Amino acid sequence: MGEEYPSKKARIVVSVRDISCATCALAIEKQVKNLRGVKDVRAAIMLNKIFVDYDPRLVDSESIKKRIDKTGYKAYMTIREDAQNVRHTA
Repeated sequence: MGEEYPSKKARIVVSVRDISCATCALAIEKQVKNLRGVKDVRAAIMLNKIFVDYDPRLVDSESIKKRIDKTGYKAYMTIREDAQNVRHTA
């Protein structure tokens, strides 16, 4: 009855083309943070990567990529890390 379960944690690293400034990175971070289940978002401008920590029971990597694409930047490669393994997806 209404038991709380500890949240699961996974990380996705998304490569994004053409992140050229802090304002661009902040716009992406803000949009992704609005997804239910996203715990933390960090953009690395010089690497053109977005690091997202999330609960895989509440949101999936495809939804995160779609949210990034919605900002006008193209998410083109991801690396997903979880407690079990690391997977590369296109």
